[in-house]
Amino acid sequence: MTTRTMDDRYRGFRYVVEVDGVPRAAFGYCAGLHDVLQPVEYYIGDDEIDLRDVADPDHHAFLIFAQGVALDDTLTDWRHVAEMGDPELHDGRIIEYDILGRKVATYTFTAAWPAFFESVREMGALPYRRIDTFELVCDDLCEV
Repeated sequence: MTTRTMDDRYRGFRYVVEVDGVPRAAFGYCAGLHDVLQPVEYYIGDDEIDLRDVADPDHHAFLIFAQGVALDDTLTDWRHVAEMGDPELHDGRIIEYDILGRKVATYTFTAAWPAFFESVREMGALPYRRIDTFELVCDDLCEV
């Protein structure tokens, strides 16, 4: 018999987002974690055409999370600050779990800000916030 390593109330969530070392939300779906940085071809030289592959200098990683819950109101406050025009940049990590609740991979992101956030306030016994969609933009994303 397999034992769970995650708390049972989070068994449907496969991704835990930590911002500045504190768990802030858990999600059931994430897109963009496994995207690779595609090189861009540049032509260099006047007489001879030289083709070089270099990384796109303006590349940002776009992560889209869905079907989740926020553990507090920090993500909502972070989004409000970003909407005012001066987003705060935070570092953090994403922990990916398999269907049995075992840790599969850990990803770290740097200089991230929320681009889109859609949630519904639940008025139940738990003080959690249900998140429909959360889009995070970060400068760097790497697997640890």
